[in-house]
Amino acid sequence: MARMAPMAAMARANPLTPWLRALLCAALCALASGCQFYPAGEYLRFVRVPENVPVGGEVLQVEVHPRRNLTLQPVDKAEDARFFTVQAVNSNVVSVLLARPLEALVDSENPQNVLKFRLVCDYNDDEDTQISSYLSVTVYVEDINDHAPEFVDAPYHVTVDELTPTGLTIFRGIHAVDRDKPNTPNSDVQYTIVSGNEEGKFGLESSHRAALVLRKPLDFDLGDREFELELMASDRGSPPRNSTTTITVVVLDNDDLSPKFARDTYRTQVTEFYPLTGERIHQELKFNPPILAFDQDLALDVPVRYDIIAGNERHLFTLDAQNGSLFLEREIDLDKEKNLPGNTFVLQIQASQVDNPLKTGVARVEIEVLDLNDNLPEFEVDLYNISIVENLPNGFSVLQVIATDKDQGDNGEFNYQLNDPSQAFIIDSRTGWLTVRDQGMLDREKQASLTMTVLAKEKVPSVVAARSNNHSNGDSSSVTVEVTLLDANDNNPMFIPSNLYEFKIKSDAKIGDVVGKVTAIDPDLGRNGMVLYDLQRTSNFSSGVSPLPFAVEAQSGQIVVIDTPLIEGRHALFIEASDQPANPSERRFSLAVVTIEVIHTTVAAHHHTEPDFIGAPYEFWVGANVAIGTSVGQIRVTDAVDKNHIIYDMLHSYHDGVPFAVEERSGTITVVEEMDKFKRVLYDFEAVVTNGQDLTLVTNVTIHVVDLENDKEVVSKKSGTTLEFRVHENLSGALVGQLLGHNNTTDPNRWKLLHFIIANQQDVADKFAISQDGSIYTQQGLDREEQDVYRLTIIAQNDRGITRGDDLYQVKIQVEDENDNAPLFDHDSYEGQIKENSHSNTDVILKHPIKASDRDTGENAVFSYSLHGDGSDIFAIDQTGRVYFKRGTNHSLDRENKALYTLTIVAQDRGNLSSEAKLTIHVEDINDNAPTFTQLIVLHDKDVEIAENGTNGFLNLKNATGSDVYNISNNYNNQNNKKHTLPLIMIPENISLGTAILKMVAVDNDLGKNSKVTYAMVSEFQLPSNAHTTNKLQMSRNYFMVNPSNGELSVVKPLPSESEFHLNITATDDEGLFDSITLRIFVKDVNDHTPSFKKSWYNFDLFEGHYYQHPLGKIEATDEDYGDNAKIKYSILKTDDTTPFPFTIGPLDGVLQVTGEVDREKHDAYKFSVQAIDNGPITNRKQATVDVEIHILDVNDNAPVFYGHEEILEIAHRRGEGEAFLNSDTTSLPVYYSAVVENSPIGTFVSKILANDSDFTGNGNGLLLFDIPRQLNPDSSDLFTIDSKEGIITTIGKLDYEKQQAHNITIVASDLGKPSLSSTAILTVSVIDIADETETIARPMFAHRYYEVEVEENSAVPVPLLILNVTETYRGINLKFSIEEGNDSKMFEVDPNNGTLYLVSSPDREKKSRLEVKVKAESVKKGRALPVMLYPVHPDRFADLAPNEVKIIVHVKDVNDNPPRFPSNGRPIVAAIPTTANYGYQILRLQAYDKDEGLNADIRYQIMGRIDDESHKFTIDPVTGQVRSIVSFARDAGRVYGFDVKATDKQGADDGKSSIANVFVYVLDEEKQVIMVMGSKPTTIERNMKNITSALYNATGLDVRIRKLEPHTERDFDEGTATDLYLYAVDPLMNAIVDMDTLQHVFSAKQSDIKHQLERYRVLDITNTASSVVKSRSQRYLLSSLEVGVVVLGCVVFIGALAAAICVGCVRRGKQKRHLQGKSYQSQMGFTITNPQATLSGGSKSHLFSSSYLDGMGCGDTTDTYVDMHSNKSLNYNHVPHNTYHTRHQHDVNCSRHHHNRRRSAIGIKTHVSRSTSNIPGHLEASMTSLHSSGKDSGIADGLRHDHGRCICGHSTSHSSGDSSNYEDSLKSINQQHSGGSSSGNHRTSSMARRSHLAPSRRRQRHNSVSGDLLQIPQTHQVPSQQQATSIVSTLVRRQSDRLSSCPIAN
Repeated sequence: MARMAPMAAMARANPLTPWLRALLCAALCALASGCQFYPAGEYLRFVRVPENVPVGGEVLQVEVHPRRNLTLQPVDKAEDARFFTVQAVNSNVVSVLLARPLEALVDSENPQNVLKFRLVCDYNDDEDTQISSYLSVTVYVEDINDHAPEFVDAPYHVTVDELTPTGLTIFRGIHAVDRDKPNTPNSDVQYTIVSGNEEGKFGLESSHRAALVLRKPLDFDLGDREFELELMASDRGSPPRNSTTTITVVVLDNDDLSPKFARDTYRTQVTEFYPLTGERIHQELKFNPPILAFDQDLALDVPVRYDIIAGNERHLFTLDAQNGSLFLEREIDLDKEKNLPGNTFVLQIQASQVDNPLKTGVARVEIEVLDLNDNLPEFEVDLYNISIVENLPNGFSVLQVIATDKDQGDNGEFNYQLNDPSQAFIIDSRTGWLTVRDQGMLDREKQASLTMTVLAKEKVPSVVAARSNNHSNGDSSSVTVEVTLLDANDNNPMFIPSNLYEFKIKSDAKIGDVVGKVTAIDPDLGRNGMVLYDLQRTSNFSSGVSPLPFAVEAQSGQIVVIDTPLIEGRHALFIEASDQPANPSERRFSLAVVTIEVIHTTVAAHHHTEPDFIGAPYEFWVGANVAIGTSVGQIRVTDAVDKNHIIYDMLHSYHDGVPFAVEERSGTITVVEEMDKFKRVLYDFEAVVTNGQDLTLVTNVTIHVVDLENDKEVVSKKSGTTLEFRVHENLSGALVGQLLGHNNTTDPNRWKLLHFIIANQQDVADKFAISQDGSIYTQQGLDREEQDVYRLTIIAQNDRGITRGDDLYQVKIQVEDENDNAPLFDHDSYEGQIKENSHSNTDVILKHPIKASDRDTGENAVFSYSLHGDGSDIFAIDQTGRVYFKRGTNHSLDRENKALYTLTIVAQDRGNLSSEAKLTIHVEDINDNAPTFTQLIVLHDKDVEIAENGTNGFLNLKNATGSDVYNISNNYNNQNNKKHTLPLIMIPENISLGTAILKMVAVDNDLGKNSKVTYAMVSEFQLPSNAHTTNKLQMSRNYFMVNPSNGELSVVKPLPSESEFHLNITATDDEGLFDSITLRIFVKDVNDHTPSFKKSWYNFDLFEGHYYQHPLGKIEATDEDYGDNAKIKYSILKTDDTTPFPFTIGPLDGVLQVTGEVDREKHDAYKFSVQAIDNGPITNRKQATVDVEIHILDVNDNAPVFYGHEEILEIAHRRGEGEAFLNSDTTSLPVYYSAVVENSPIGTFVSKILANDSDFTGNGNGLLLFDIPRQLNPDSSDLFTIDSKEGIITTIGKLDYEKQQAHNITIVASDLGKPSLSSTAILTVSVIDIADETETIARPMFAHRYYEVEVEENSAVPVPLLILNVTETYRGINLKFSIEEGNDSKMFEVDPNNGTLYLVSSPDREKKSRLEVKVKAESVKKGRALPVMLYPVHPDRFADLAPNEVKIIVHVKDVNDNPPRFPSNGRPIVAAIPTTANYGYQILRLQAYDKDEGLNADIRYQIMGRIDDESHKFTIDPVTGQVRSIVSFARDAGRVYGFDVKATDKQGADDGKSSIANVFVYVLDEEKQVIMVMGSKPTTIERNMKNITSALYNATGLDVRIRKLEPHTERDFDEGTATDLYLYAVDPLMNAIVDMDTLQHVFSAKQSDIKHQLERYRVLDITNTASSVVKSRSQRYLLSSLEVGVVVLGCVVFIGALAAAICVGCVRRGKQKRHLQGKSYQSQMGFTITNPQATLSGGSKSHLFSSSYLDGMGCGDTTDTYVDMHSNKSLNYNHVPHNTYHTRHQHDVNCSRHHHNRRRSAIGIKTHVSRSTSNIPGHLEASMTSLHSSGKDSGIADGLRHDHGRCICGHSTSHSSGDSSNYEDSLKSINQQHSGGSSSGNHRTSSMARRSHLAPSRRRQRHNSVSGDLLQIPQTHQVPSQQQATSIVSTLVRRQSDRLSSCPIAN
């Protein structure tokens, strides 16, 4: 069948005819009867199986039949077939089963995935021919992810210091393995932290690198003590498998925190002292909690020292440095502490670590001084004398008396009391205002002055006795007040004897005759009492009435005749008497009615008693707007008329009627109609009086209507005869009385002619009215309480205005009282107080006296008081308003039962009218209850527990806060001072100091200060831990403290463990009533002490050797705890992996033993740590470690060993004589080989033998000596010698090749140990035969003897630099290249055969930018099978180079691998500015440095600010780093501004490296500044500022800086001879500005040191104010006339010189333009080179720039020149004009370059270059056109640099263009321009090296030369395009002889 397989394949491949196919099928069927695999024709099968197929699992099924002898055979490897077996399924099918597991095959280090085997089936035909059929099977085993990653050495434990910087890898031991197939996703392990890292403090380097990295800072003191991180390792299989483990990170505490006080502020109180003795005291001040500071590094707990650092300038306090107790040293009088804010002393205390005083914490201590009532009130004056105007209204405040009490609070409270006999004033008890109480008493006319006494009475009793000299009485002081009353115009002029006058005069009187005189007096003073008279008439008299013929003199009051003749009859005059006050509006007046009767001369006056009118004819006045019913007047008759039988009537002739009518019975004329209906102003009537029988009287009545709004009503006051009437109040329309009965006229007709006028109608118009018959009525109800008396003046006149004297009436109306007012209280409510337990009849002290008043009079005003309501049965009130306590039946005043009574006071008069007021009586507390302990609260959060129950009086309750509350039952309350005993309380010894552990509660049922409970500890007894057996209590002190206010018990001192305390605590009120309680407290030992070793480290010495349990010493530690906490177990902690480790330690006794071999040569010392751990609780075991160092002492057990030999010779020697050779041992003998030329001079170096002894050299065991023993070298001892120390073998005789071609020298090396050990070596020296003739080298071997190559730093090595080619002469010679020894030779290797030079160490430009190496070629002559070296002759001009040597200079090109660095080393940069700084103020200049160079070191600055921060107040120059302000800081004194400045190299490019510095700018207060006045000139000081600040730093320790300096301008100094330095300082430690006051204090303290160190500068003064400087300076501003003239003259000269300079400049510029128009062309470089014929051979060496320009460029100093920066060839110019300048950049006007740039040149550059034909210096020229014009790369810009392209004026000299070509383009241009030039000599320049911007210091030292073709400079300057640029060549060939000087421009 196998033979048929090709046929079948051919049949399938070729198309067959149908008959052929049929024939083939028949053949195959015949063959199929043999063993055949199906499907037919398949010879190879591929199967994939997973690795986890179980053994016995089916791999595949194969159909094969008929079969016989089916076997499974290997294909490639025999073992492959063993994994499978065959099992028949049926006659046609077999199954291939797995015989071995596949997991180990795939999951191994070298996995196997493919297994191959074949199934072979044998068949024998009938002809006994065996035919085999086979099927090849390839099984690919697929890996299954059946293994999860497994961590190695897990779990992990890491210890890290809390100060470990972030980003540091703290653990690299995490590793997990996955046993799946390597390099597959199933075994690719990835790591992640799944839990325990919620704060993100840790991270992994990557998912594949499981190194633990610290991501965020740790802080042990904020709780970062221990982290347990869960780490998961997972593979990338499908599905993935993972496993987890934990990493425990233990954080170690570090001393990074300063001490901290338990509280930021401590407060206490102290009472001021009285009386003051002046003696020194030492009184401890108590604080709750006590002053306590602790080290925040809790694990370290360093002791602290306490100090007062501020607030104790007067040394009133002292602070115990150890325990922080504060003491008061001097008495305090609060009255003298005027400037003590809040009566509180504020101290700043500091706690500093004992081991590091720089670590401090501060706290504030406030000591409030409590006032003592030791001062009585003091009035501001001793006597008050005031003047006030009389008649001030009630309630008007006239004076405030002011008294002050120096005491404070309640002690300074007092009330004012007034003792005023006149009762005219009252005083406000609180404010001291004197107020008018009774204005009636302020009548100057009655009493001109008043005297009273004001008392200031203390509210709180004073401790000061009464002082008689201050008018004090007990607790009060007094002052006298005298009040003088000033006159007020309060009195009307008063006519005397009355205001009614009657005169008579004859009708023939003449003008000027005196009729009579009226007199009025005014009791006021001055103008107020001056009376003037005037005649008054109403303005509504009829125009037909003649004017009065009389007048009155103003001052005398005489009435005179002014017109004649006089009309007979009665005339009425109204004379006004008015005073003359200064203010006319205050004028007062009175009216007198004067009746003048004109009689005929012949008529004698007579008196008749016939019936007649009284005062007829009548004339009345009435207002135009009076109401209906108003009485106008009354017609009266004489008494001769029977008034009971007469009737009055008025007759008139007015057709339109009149508004008046007369009452027929009384004669009263009344208004009966509205007055405004009538337009008349004058009415004439005939008044008729008749009795109807025999009497009729007629007279005239005239009524005048007066417009009161326009005319003043004439008012008359008193009359000589007064009519009195009475009327009851509250009656409207009641008849008051009638005037008729008072008129004795008997003329019945006269009443008709009269009418009545109420002259003072304005006062009573709304209250009274008078009718025509003279009846007076009330118009409304009168109020007696408002006015009880009314006085009316009534005038009766006829119609002609004539009246008689008896027609004037003075009426007095008395209003009689009605009971219409209830009694009224002064206040709506009253308050009083009475002490509890008061006796019967004790008065209630009222805040305001109870007082009521009734406005009625007489019996109507009599009323009585009564009490109603709660407590009316125990309180009573009498009729004086006194309230007192009357003991009830079962009532007593107990405030604890009832503290408040509310009653109602009723005042009721006899008419049963009453009113009420509220009375509140407060029962005041007296101290009649003692405090009682009621509760004990145990605070469980302080680890306090109860060990055993107490007595039966306690009840355990649980409150909501988790504390245990023990209530003390009532039957256990304190009786007869019985003490309570409480349960035993257990507290740990390490309880925090100052915190409360339990609280005792005592209750006092009293009130206020009587209920204030003060807790105190009466005694404290201790039962020490060693006294439990004796139970003997000892007095102890200060372990516990009871808060006196809240009863909290606190621990104030560290507690001794295992001790019991008995505390007796009392609760006392203010008067000494108390209760007591006894506490039993047991202090449990806490494992709070770490074991302490007796030594800080242990050191042992041990000789090397073998030991068994040899004791070295004992390591001991002690633990101050008790019991199990003090048991210690020792163990060794190895710090390295030293194996085997021969040391052990006894776990209990600490004995250190050694067992095993100790070899010093393997380990000369063992360093490890011994750990001591106590036996405390497993979660709180303390441990300590100590370093142990074991020094292994040397024993001479090692013989010297040779090394560096060529081979080892094994020498066999016999063990003994007669023994067979086969029984001998062999010895290894080192063999060295060397060769020496025969006839070498004596002393020729032969070889150096190297040997070493591993023993210690210090004791001689390791010191070697070499020797050539004569007995072992009989033939060579005379030819060779060896240096015994160095092992150098040299010749001491002549070697002859012909005599002996080789020498074997035996060398012995022996040490100096005891006994000495030695070793032997053989040196074979071959003698080299020298031929008779020596071939020399006449010409240099190398094509170029000097190369310069550039290579980038950090390049991957090895780097092929160049192939050294030799000249044609030596190309056929067999040469060997080698590197000569030098400083840099180790960085190079050279191929010895072809001369290729390699750089084998990566260079770092920042370490070394220039490498130098020498390579020599040696000609090798093969003669006699030994090489012969041929050396050439040295030319004179290459003193340091042989002809067969070449020098290669490698310039390391810079790579931007260094970021900029600020010199502050990460610390913030601090600067200060004054408040006067405004826009553009230069604050500081930031300068970062970059180790790179060129563009990589070109730094740009920017401020990293946000819009919302304050960095916008500043700006920074991106080039110079100058920080300036852009706002004003006038209002920002004392503020600090912070911002970040970013420095980026590569001119701030995005890919540049950067760093950030923090800048803090302090705004200094101009009012607070420190000025140092120096007696030296400002120029001298400016030059020595650095020395001055250094001296100040040495003297003060502060970084003192000079903000500004200016000449001192005091008058005592000449201007400019002294200097003011404005200083500020920075604390180097805190990096913060030192306060000016502090700085002044430091300078004052160090003034002598400062003056000594600055002696040469003469320190005159150090002051903190510039007032004197400003004052003197301001004085010097006044210039004299001479100085002004000099200034003016100087200005004129300057203007003239400036004009001349401008003219000269213009002329020269014109000439220059004309000169250059034909001789130059414009260059892109911005400067020109004239005289193109100039060469270097000329004698002139004019500079390219002027001398001043070169000075500015810093030639020869630190500034790069043009050629140094950019030329790779020597550039020298024979002649260059001095007026050629670079003009592209603008500079500051103060810059020296500004004036050069003003002159812009348009001149081009030309030069002539000739070909160099020799090596003589000076014949090499270069094209200036090869230099580009970019300001960044050109020498013009860089030549002016002082700091990376910046001028000294701060402006950039570089172009802003970013696309300018660089120097590489320049080189390309040169290469392209001259690539076609002819070559000179046998060689050409092969390459040119690029040069970037080199550091200035190195650029000046470069010597540039070019060897090879010279460059032809074209006439046009063209910059090559990018397409034209060729690849940059890497090598520039230079010649040693063609070098320039260090300053090419200067040369």
